[in-house]
Amino acid sequence: MVGGKVRVRAMPPQFWLWALLAIGVFSVVYWKFAQGKLESQKSGVMAKQRAMAQTVGAKLLPLRDRIEAYAQSLASGTTFADEVADGVRYEDLASTPSIYLRLRQSSAGSPKDIRAAAVRSLHDGFTSCFFVHARRSDPTTGTACKSPADCLKGELCNEYDHCAPPPEPFNMRLAYRSLRVLSSEWTDELHQAESELAVVAYDRDLDRVTEEDVPVAAKILARAKQFVLLLDEDPPGGLPPSNVNGDAGAWESDEERVQRVAHFVRLGVWDLEKDKVLLRLRRKADGRIVPAGKQPVTRVESINAQQRQAVSCMFALEVKSLLTAKEPTDAGSEPSDAGAPRDATSP
Repeated sequence: MVGGKVRVRAMPPQFWLWALLAIGVFSVVYWKFAQGKLESQKSGVMAKQRAMAQTVGAKLLPLRDRIEAYAQSLASGTTFADEVADGVRYEDLASTPSIYLRLRQSSAGSPKDIRAAAVRSLHDGFTSCFFVHARRSDPTTGTACKSPADCLKGELCNEYDHCAPPPEPFNMRLAYRSLRVLSSEWTDELHQAESELAVVAYDRDLDRVTEEDVPVAAKILARAKQFVLLLDEDPPGGLPPSNVNGDAGAWESDEERVQRVAHFVRLGVWDLEKDKVLLRLRRKADGRIVPAGKQPVTRVESINAQQRQAVSCMFALEVKSLLTAKEPTDAGSEPSDAGAPRDATSP
């Protein structure tokens, strides 16, 4: 070939035709094999999911459905009369093991909306000032975590991303985090996975939730005797404007923006064992921080957090006062002093 004395003869057209055909057949066979293996992996993960749904899900899913029905009933309508069951006392409500959830009223219209908004439900000024157990420990003092795998046995990676014992009251947000692997959205995502590596990730996610999140959530939910729900109504003028002015770390969710201004709040408490309403009322939540000390807080994020705490805590104290005095009023009309802001001292 180098000397120009060798002639390379052209391949006959039939060779290239058969070569292309062989490559095509091999590609189809390999794709079929890979797809079959991928579908087999997905089927294995789905079998685990069905087993979880038949065991743990059989107890947790009906409770979740009841809670979502409660939320939809409390969110419906514009006004309603106060409802206080016979024998209800503040001391009992404040110390009974409870499930807690706080949403905007506009997020409680359907189960899908409730599940999407529940991830932003946090312990707040209401839980601190109303419940007895909520005052025992600071949820931000534990070891930082990203998942329950980072925590000791029996601890949860709470909503503040710190390891802590299961909180009282139990935040329904943590239960939704466990139940997400049983949701249709999670199943759809699994079906759409296009590689073995992606399916392995879903398999490990299911195993982690089954071994770490679900046992603790199931144990706490089994102890809970009542469900406490707060629904924040948007102010008449809509969501308050953000006042963070680009401050780093001062971002606010829509729920937080509503909670730091005067607005009406709907409170519902249900007895989970008897499936009956213990308390339903609607009041205007309002409060303000009165700075004290030589160095008042100036950081926007801290000011907003303090204002949310003041509004929520004053609402809790008003509910406590109402139950203690046993003088429920018509929820359709605002109490004479409901519009007057309360004061809270800030160190």
